[in-house]
Amino acid sequence: MSAGNFYIRFRTLYPHQPPGRRVNRWVIGCLALLLASLLLALWLFLYLKSQERPYVEIKGQRIASGESFESFLRNGNNRERVQALSHYLSSQGLGKVVPVSNLLRQGGEWLELKEPPFAIPPQDQWQNITNTLALLRDQIIPLIGPVDVVSAFRSDSYNRKLEHSDRARHRDFCALDLIPKSNISHRELVEELRTLHARLGPESNLGLGLSDGVRFHIDTCGYRIW
Repeated sequence: MSAGNFYIRFRTLYPHQPPGRRVNRWVIGCLALLLASLLLALWLFLYLKSQERPYVEIKGQRIASGESFESFLRNGNNRERVQALSHYLSSQGLGKVVPVSNLLRQGGEWLELKEPPFAIPPQDQWQNITNTLALLRDQIIPLIGPVDVVSAFRSDSYNRKLEHSDRARHRDFCALDLIPKSNISHRELVEELRTLHARLGPESNLGLGLSDGVRFHIDTCGYRIW
C-alpha cells in the first residue's frame, strides 16, 4: 500500500479529527499498550518467583509459606483432618500455643528431600504433643518470648531421609524444632535453656537439643540434653 493510499484510509477512519488530535490518540494508545505490557511482565515475574520459592526465610531457616499450606489443605480431606486436630488441641487447652499449621511443618529440607512441606500425624499420636506444647507455653515462651516452629511432625518417608539423631521424636509427634522471634543471641539462648533444663529436672522429661545458631529442639519424651 502506497503512502498516499494509507493517508486516504486514515482520513476516512478519522474524517473530523484535526491532525494534532489524531497524533495524540496514537500516542495515548501506544503508552497504554506499553503500560499494560509492563504490568503483565511484572505479574508474570512475581508469579514465577512465587513458584520458585514456596517458602519464607526466617533467621536462616526456610519455612513453608501460607500459600503452600492452603494448597496442602485443598488435597483430599486434609482440611477436615486439620480441623479435627485443631479441635482436639483446643479441648486440651492448647489451641493457642502455636497455630496448628505450624505443627504440621516437616522441616526446612523438604525441597531437597522431594517431600511435602506438611504432614498430618495419625490421630493416635495427637496426645504425644500435648506435654510438649504445655511446656512450651508454660516454660519456654515466658523465658525467651514467642517462637516460630521450623519442624514438628514428620512422616516416615520424610524421617527416613534424615540423619538427625533424635528424628524418632518428630515421627512420634512429640518434638518441636523452634527459633525465637526475638533478637536473643545464641549465647544468651543457650544459657537460658540450659538453666531451665537443669531447673526442671528429670521429672519434666525435657529433651533439649541446641545448635550453633538459634534453632533448638524440645520434646517431652525423655530427659536429656545435647
